[in-house]
Amino acid sequence: MSMQYDQYDRPLGVTVDNWQGATPPQRITLQGRYCRMEPFSQAQHGAGLRAALELDVEGRDWAYLMPRPQNDADWSSWFGMMEDSRDPLFFAIVDQASGQAIGSCSYLRIDPAGGVIEVGWLRFSPLLQRTAAATEAMYLLMRQAFDWGYRRYEWKCNALNTPSMRAAPRLGFTYEGIFRQARVNWGLNRDTAWFSLLDSEWPANRAAMEAWLDAANFDAEGRQRRSLDECRRALAAATGQHGVRLATLADLPQLAELFDGYRQFYGRHDDAATSHDFIRQRLVQGDSTILVYEQDGALQGFTQLYPLYTSVAAAPACLLNDLFVAPTARRGGVGRKLLAAAGELALARGLARLELATAHDNLTAQALYESMGWQRETQFYRYRLPLPQR
Repeated sequence: MSMQYDQYDRPLGVTVDNWQGATPPQRITLQGRYCRMEPFSQAQHGAGLRAALELDVEGRDWAYLMPRPQNDADWSSWFGMMEDSRDPLFFAIVDQASGQAIGSCSYLRIDPAGGVIEVGWLRFSPLLQRTAAATEAMYLLMRQAFDWGYRRYEWKCNALNTPSMRAAPRLGFTYEGIFRQARVNWGLNRDTAWFSLLDSEWPANRAAMEAWLDAANFDAEGRQRRSLDECRRALAAATGQHGVRLATLADLPQLAELFDGYRQFYGRHDDAATSHDFIRQRLVQGDSTILVYEQDGALQGFTQLYPLYTSVAAAPACLLNDLFVAPTARRGGVGRKLLAAAGELALARGLARLELATAHDNLTAQALYESMGWQRETQFYRYRLPLPQR
């Protein structure tokens, strides 16, 4: 990314490399641990959702959305709209344990060309409110939106809706301001508060949400051990004190170049396109954690952690598969800082251990690892099975 200027030296904007738009949302099921998001169907979800929402006997939760349905016809009309609509695109929030729809929400104001999508129409029944499933539902929608390539994820609410105003920053959104007199709803003025989450902010936010949602973060009664904000602060502390941070999509050009250098170090030919695509997929899909060391705006090294599990310990672990420092930055402690940050991140996430492998002749790396407490494996042989390339 770089700023572009016109002939008068006026800034026009930062380039968006290889932008081809985002994928229009699909009617697919999103699976979580505590809930799943299913495309809304009146026949499949209507009765259960109505029963869950009617547990709010006084109707307090309807204040900022719409008038509360009063009879069968009202419910049928609203559910019919939800099923037929494609923007908003509605999902039922289904409890994994009971199979009942206990809430609903939607994507809306969908703009694939601009890479912008909003979450809204949140209907959380008393069965869903203040539960892990409620947070997971928001996580699942966020993750899918960024997997589809959206650059900006929006949250808007009535500025008088205090619970929604509190929920947005908890979930990682940034407050952007209030659009005054934005609408007239049922004869009442509405000032609308705007919040957003960007693709460059998603990797850090995803890590915090996944740390909070991890089963180890809840006791036997389902009570959280650490709040989402505490998870976020712990991850920031683990990666920030060494000058190391989580990579974002804004790092893609420099990070892809470093990754290509890493691959060449292990005998691959220069292949910038493959390296760029691979790193972009990791950042968007969030299936690895990439830490970078930055100095004066330049990335000088990175390490990449892939999740795995140890069956004997019955616990999560990570494979530190990549560690690379730019040749010009070597012997400056960058690799040591990256390894230290990876270790503290693993502790913050409650992992059982970190694993890595290095070449037999890479004596410099071996000395670094062993000086930081890594132990050479002597009990097991490692094997690999090469598979035919399609």
